[in-house]
Amino acid sequence: MASVYLGTHHGVRDGADRVLTRWQEMRRGLRDEGAPESMLGTLDECTRQAPVRGETMAVFACADGRSHVEHLSRAVQDRAFLGPLPHVSPLLTARHRAVPVVVVVTDRRGADLLLVEPGAQDLACQVVGEDLLITGSTPDALHRRLERAEERWTTNARAISESVTWLVDCSRARLVVAGGEAGTLQLLRGRLEPRIRAVLVTVGTSSDLRSLAARARIMAADAAALEEAAAVEEVSAGLADGRACVGAAPTLRAVVHGQAEEVLIAPNEADRHWVRRLSPDVADAPDRRRHAGSPTGRHAPLSDVLVRAASSTSTVVRTIRDGRRLDGGAGALLRGPADAPPLPPGGPAPP
Repeated sequence: MASVYLGTHHGVRDGADRVLTRWQEMRRGLRDEGAPESMLGTLDECTRQAPVRGETMAVFACADGRSHVEHLSRAVQDRAFLGPLPHVSPLLTARHRAVPVVVVVTDRRGADLLLVEPGAQDLACQVVGEDLLITGSTPDALHRRLERAEERWTTNARAISESVTWLVDCSRARLVVAGGEAGTLQLLRGRLEPRIRAVLVTVGTSSDLRSLAARARIMAADAAALEEAAAVEEVSAGLADGRACVGAAPTLRAVVHGQAEEVLIAPNEADRHWVRRLSPDVADAPDRRRHAGSPTGRHAPLSDVLVRAASSTSTVVRTIRDGRRLDGGAGALLRGPADAPPLPPGGPAPP
């Protein structure tokens, strides 16, 4: 399996030529490592698509012509890797740090909404109701107008909340940033489902959708970092009572035997360890947990083996930037006490 990460220069006049020049250098390196011409030909076809969009093209190819291409919104260091498994940790890292955000600006008539999704154009929409300007010459007239305004606000808030929920669900946004008039924001919060309120952040009375979107992008990056830190903290806290483990061998053992609920990988640290690749018949094995760690063939970086084992044992994978608190760059939250049998020969080993 060849794994290629190639930086693209979308919007640069001679970007395609630069990308293909760098690809030719990487191609020679793969050929020197022993990549067959059929695999290189498949990669040639894929890289001709660059630049299409995003900052990096991730390409995976087999000798039999099968391939997979993704365009990442984040810059990833150029590299070409040939091994028994796809090298996916840079791809996962880019995904985990790309947090979709829904931005909402409310006013008396409705709201402007914007979906800020990394690697895609912003999606804008509006919810427009009646103008809620309140005037009146007598106390009774003012009271009646206030009652009518509350009814209209309620209708508008319902429509806005439905639109926000739809955007969150279709994008899997992990953050909703709202600004606008205070009274309408309160009504909107009351109409949102609890799961949407849990990711809602209000930022005062800003009415400029674009400036609020720029602020939301910064908040999204902070949210991704906080999610990573919280996951590491949960693993550290679970070590005392056996709800977690750290280290290359304990983590791989837990994942292979289906004991891990979530595995954390710091690729730069984890890939100092190499293991035998997983058995190719893992997906078809009647007992996946028993066969998931069967070692065969060439060695592979620990991160790739952990991802493959996780896919066979329904384990969630999370990549993190700072692996200093994870011995060996790997750790896991466990489903139960760590009592798995030892790994078969060919477990984690130094490079």
